[in-house]
Amino acid sequence: MVARIDRILDVVARAAEPMTLTEIAAAIGAPISSTRDLLRQLRAHGYLTTLDRRYRLGLRPHLLGLLGGVLTPAALEHAELERLSRYARAPIALAALVGREVLYLDHAGPRAPGRVQRVTDEHIPRPALRTAAGRLLVAFAPEADRERLLGEVDPEAAAAFAAELPAIRRQRLARSDGLADPGIRAIALPVTERGAVVAATVVTASRHRPARPDPALDQAAARLAEALAGRAG
Repeated sequence: MVARIDRILDVVARAAEPMTLTEIAAAIGAPISSTRDLLRQLRAHGYLTTLDRRYRLGLRPHLLGLLGGVLTPAALEHAELERLSRYARAPIALAALVGREVLYLDHAGPRAPGRVQRVTDEHIPRPALRTAAGRLLVAFAPEADRERLLGEVDPEAAAAFAAELPAIRRQRLARSDGLADPGIRAIALPVTERGAVVAATVVTASRHRPARPDPALDQAAARLAEALAGRAG
């Protein structure tokens, strides 16, 4: 099974375009039924992702390389993340959705309090729907992946997120006000490659006051959105 999984990942990684189930099964010389089961597990753990029922490499292999010190973060190099942080005048993190969790890949700008900074420094998984980054990335995930993830969480949390989904997709922005940590507010904006959202940039601030907006955080997010738009252009 390990050899077959390795072959699947190798075939998908080398393909010029995302592959269908039938194409992958033919490439590895395996039955469609058993290949489907392996693809389902690989997608659930972030090794593969889907677009229009076609498979491409997910972020899990990249993350393992990052943890092992052999890869740089996806989508944004650290120097560019530093530049964006200076432009936004706020701390920024880079996050990715891996399976059903969010992991922070890199950080730039002022460091957060120790317990919060540790989440980024040690790439600690966080529940997707309790973070701004996770809410943004789930909103822009392929529909099948999003439905699978929402089916695995608390129904009340899934329903609450589904109500926010249209606004997140329309505004291309997600918020977390103390959901993951009562001392942190965050706004997440997408990083795109070839039209697909591949990561999230997150601007953070210490809680201003409960139930009150934080104008500085919104201003930093607006500056970051402007910089990301210039990058895409």
